[in-house]
Amino acid sequence: MKHSERVTIFVTEIWNWYARHKRELPWRDLQIADDTQRAYQIMVSEIMLQQTQVTRVKIVFRNFLSLYPKIGDLAAAPNADVILAWRGMGYNSRALRLRDAARALLEFRVPGSGSRVTSQKLATRNPQPATKSYFPKEMKQLQALPGVGHYTAAAIRNFAFNIPTPCIDTNIRRILHRTFIGPEYEDGSWKKDDGYLLKLASEILDVALQQEVNPKSQIPNPKYDTANWHAALMDFGSLVCTKRSPKWDICPLAQKGIMKAAYKTLPNCKLQIANCKKEPGREMCGRYIPNRIFRGKIVEELRDEPSGLQLEEIGSRICLDWSEEEHRKWLDGLVEKLIKDTLVEKRAKTYMLAS
Repeated sequence: MKHSERVTIFVTEIWNWYARHKRELPWRDLQIADDTQRAYQIMVSEIMLQQTQVTRVKIVFRNFLSLYPKIGDLAAAPNADVILAWRGMGYNSRALRLRDAARALLEFRVPGSGSRVTSQKLATRNPQPATKSYFPKEMKQLQALPGVGHYTAAAIRNFAFNIPTPCIDTNIRRILHRTFIGPEYEDGSWKKDDGYLLKLASEILDVALQQEVNPKSQIPNPKYDTANWHAALMDFGSLVCTKRSPKWDICPLAQKGIMKAAYKTLPNCKLQIANCKKEPGREMCGRYIPNRIFRGKIVEELRDEPSGLQLEEIGSRICLDWSEEEHRKWLDGLVEKLIKDTLVEKRAKTYMLAS
């Protein structure tokens, strides 16, 4: 089969599948006329979706926007408030990077004077939320924002501004590589790198945007734009071409004979779990737990203790096998990392969420 034929079949089958199985999510199809407000909500959703399940993000996304409905509201928020609003999400430093991105976006102006309020001033005097802001559309400008990498910048362009921008995330990488190249290696790595896949994604995107409406279709045709195309890939990767248990029996790409990884042996989950032990952490009650999980537990405990906790109290709460003699130095290191990340602060002998 020629490559161009494979691409055409791929695009048609993904669009057809999406027309039947599109997920309804609170950050999709936003009916918001203001570019900045629309892009703000997309940025919030994309940073939340980094390494967090959609089901969890759906709940926190709504609650977060009720607390910080506009960029200025988030930009004016102190660390502790943002961390509290991030409850249940994990990877808490994302919350502060998101707030810092909001600060970077705003054109802060003192009412009546026209003078700008810088992010440094904002951090020290807790001003009223600003109302004017500018949301850039160029990749270089977007990637300069805290916490915004290539994929997130491209997602903002695709979903907020409908600017066709090829990108690679875990779902897109998995779908493209399995379809056009083959399955991942035993250790979970890939034969082709993201540079190769990004060129492939660009080629496929061009074809996807030229899709013609099928007048004979018994179901409504989706809008063939870049936002829906990338949403289709996300949904397909989450529901069909999953990481560990792809549903080959209902996969239209497998049925059409273009999925090169179909029904082939995928990486052993036990091997991948074993490889996780390379990440810093320790054994607790017979189970290896990464340090990042413990740091998340520390933040979670401090969320409910506005007066803070001493180190020994933290240790006894997050460790079933807590021993001050064995674990104090290790716990000191975890807390110092949280202080460095401005998630936690120390007052005398007490630790609490950073103000």
